[in-house]
Amino acid sequence: MAGKAGIPQRASSPNFDARPIEVRFLVIHYTAVDLARTLEIFADPARKAAAHLVIDSDGALYECVPCWEGVALRAWHAGQSRWHDGAEQWEMLNDWSIGIELVNFNGNVIDFTEAQYAALADVVSRLAWHYPALQSADALLGHEQIAGFRGKADPGWRFDWPRVFAACYPDQPAPARPPVCRPVLRDALARFVEIAPDTAPAANAFWERVSLLTETAVALAGGDVRMRG
Repeated sequence: MAGKAGIPQRASSPNFDARPIEVRFLVIHYTAVDLARTLEIFADPARKAAAHLVIDSDGALYECVPCWEGVALRAWHAGQSRWHDGAEQWEMLNDWSIGIELVNFNGNVIDFTEAQYAALADVVSRLAWHYPALQSADALLGHEQIAGFRGKADPGWRFDWPRVFAACYPDQPAPARPPVCRPVLRDALARFVEIAPDTAPAANAFWERVSLLTETAVALAGGDVRMRG
């Protein structure tokens, strides 16, 4: 049975390949900017980036690349990526996954909202109805699990994986999804919360820079891509 998620608002992006993919995974990201800036980036063909879906802090849902009706096209959200599920090695996860962005400046130091968790549970239910591989808890990954080796650190420390697995897969064991951002870096990033601008566009510019610093530090520390499902 399909989940309760409502029809997403359309925010079409040109940053995808117009060919269907075989969906085997869901990949969770954080945006590092606010909703307006996220949709602006995804609408820019020069940025060559877009996820399928975006969930704002109030739970509002946006579809940037088609996936909602049961045919997912190849969005450019995962980049160079790889994952071993315990049986098989997967490469270039754009070919195999739906990407979901949660609006959050940095999920290693900023909490996700109650509305986002509720919307995400409904979205996972809906997508699992369309794409049978997503009925397994092992199919739910973070960007950091598949691309931590190049510095990706989302959704990060503040994303409550046990809560999400309990809501979406209550009858299955919760796979391990440890963050790649080391505690010392997380603690250093927390100081930025105290000095960050609180209005756009300054906040977006500030947190985009922090995101680049985060990725650089994680890559230099050697984000572990050898985690198993």
